[in-house]
Amino acid sequence: MVYAVILAGGRGERFWPMSRRSRPKQLLPIVGEKTMLEETVHRISPLVHKERTIVVATRALRQSIIDLLPNLPKANLLCEPTARNTALAIGYTAVFLSREHPKAKMVVLPADHYIEDRSKFLEAVRVALEVAQSKLLVSFGIVPDRPETEYGYIKLGKKIHRKSGVEVFAARAFTEKPNRKRARVFLNSGDFLWNSGMFVWRVDTILEAIGEHMPELHKNLMDYSRSLGKSDGAAALRRLYKQSENISIDYGVMERAFNVAVVKAYFKWDDVGSWAALYRLIDKDESGNVVVGNHLGTDTKGSIIVCDSGLVGTIGVSDLIIIKSHDVIMVARRSRYADVRRLVDGLHEKAELKKYA
Repeated sequence: MVYAVILAGGRGERFWPMSRRSRPKQLLPIVGEKTMLEETVHRISPLVHKERTIVVATRALRQSIIDLLPNLPKANLLCEPTARNTALAIGYTAVFLSREHPKAKMVVLPADHYIEDRSKFLEAVRVALEVAQSKLLVSFGIVPDRPETEYGYIKLGKKIHRKSGVEVFAARAFTEKPNRKRARVFLNSGDFLWNSGMFVWRVDTILEAIGEHMPELHKNLMDYSRSLGKSDGAAALRRLYKQSENISIDYGVMERAFNVAVVKAYFKWDDVGSWAALYRLIDKDESGNVVVGNHLGTDTKGSIIVCDSGLVGTIGVSDLIIIKSHDVIMVARRSRYADVRRLVDGLHEKAELKKYA
């Protein structure tokens, strides 16, 4: 039994102002005509039927997701009271599945990733499912093509499996986002892969790992499990989320566990984490601009220009991010894409600006 678990609760703050609290980037058509959530469900569908596709998101996004995925059984939409990062979202889902299928496998996929070669992706997942049967925690490592400082890295150990050209290695170490110099060392060594944040494991395996490495979370999950499906279930879920730590599964489990394997993945992948990703993924015009929507420009080069209505006009500018989205216009140097989150933080500091978040 295989379940796809799609994590769709992120805020997408680095894609502001297009991405907002009420409509974060995973619910938008950032790359292509479909929303990123729809693309993720479609991508895994040859291996996992919709009846075994689980979407995890905050309650505030429930209706938007139902509208986007009308064929998803409503019972398969797990609503979190509030966002508490991936360790809790994954633990919550594992407890939900463990009632009837404790040895089922989970294919955990963020809802906002871009993957170009679907066939290579599916073959990598098939191999990961085989490896996960041996009670290993399986991650997907992407072969890097640049010294990226926005991703974590996985250091490879010995090769433990190979099938259909897909190689699987023991994971020696997980490394946090490096500086540029260290990222270049990682790239040149050939021993490091990007940590994609996609995983495969058995339900019982991940719950055991949480019990070993995050005992407090495990206790909270077990307390909650006793109320699952009962009249006090909603209150127990709120209590679970109030009591549990805000931490990623990478920090909470993967960096500490010794039974971690990594599939070496060659498909083109991007986490679409910021406006810089748009510049990598979308075709540019003859002046090196990425343009989405109406734009009229003179002597405009190397810029990202997004206009959801009306027109954006530019003269004599280069290397900018210009976003016109609904009631907000944002302009930044392209090199400062990572600072967009600082603007979002500023919105929450002023009551009169919160409506733009």
